Amino acid sequence: MTVLRSPGSVAGPGQRAGWVPVRIISAVIGVLLALCSLALLGAGGVALWASSTQRHGGDIDLGTWAYRSTGYAVVSSTANLCGATGGLPAPPSLLGTVRISVTPAPGAGPVFAGIAPASAASHYLAQVSYDTVRGITHRHVSYVGHAGGAPATVPARAGIWAARAAGPGAQTLTWPDRGGNWTVAAMNADGSRPVAVRISVAASLPSLGWIAAGLLAAGVLVLAAGLALIAVPARHAASHRT
Repeated sequence: MTVLRSPGSVAGPGQRAGWVPVRIISAVIGVLLALCSLALLGAGGVALWASSTQRHGGDIDLGTWAYRSTGYAVVSSTANLCGATGGLPAPPSLLGTVRISVTPAPGAGPVFAGIAPASAASHYLAQVSYDTVRGITHRHVSYVGHAGGAPATVPARAGIWAARAAGPGAQTLTWPDRGGNWTVAAMNADGSRPVAVRISVAASLPSLGWIAAGLLAAGVLVLAAGLALIAVPARHAASHRT
């Protein structure tokens, strides 16, 4: 005798009713993907906003920091140019042209700013008292101090600089960022101590628009995948409720 069952009352032999483990796992993964998509969409939105509204003369301001040294120079680390000057390591294809503006403290004399190969800068400063920038936060700059005396020659005569500028007021270095280890140095033009400057960093960031588009597209795709992983098991679970 054939027994008739109402639709959805009991799961058939090939059906799995309710929120079985595989559906729960799918939904959890979907939620995680949806959360990840929010991070991608947020980052893409910020990048698009910066590329569209924060350019001044074609460059985007990466920040300004005040530096001080009781020695004869303030220098960047030797890891990479922008990782040292602004705490923002990035590949050259992203940075494009970097502009570094060095301004002496009020009442201070002429300032010197230079970019040199890291090895040459280390040789020039080998016996000099100076400070290396170790890290930068929103309110604080930390240093590693180096003991020594005065430089043997004023910085302008050192002959090691790939780019340099010296004089009263703000001095700007324009640098097409490239590979290799470089050191940025700020000194008093006469080689005296102490050193107190403000350094502003800006970059053209030619790829920022494309990066924003890529992040937004990835965010939309990840969000769609997450919603699908949530919706499909939810629909099947609902269809097999008793």
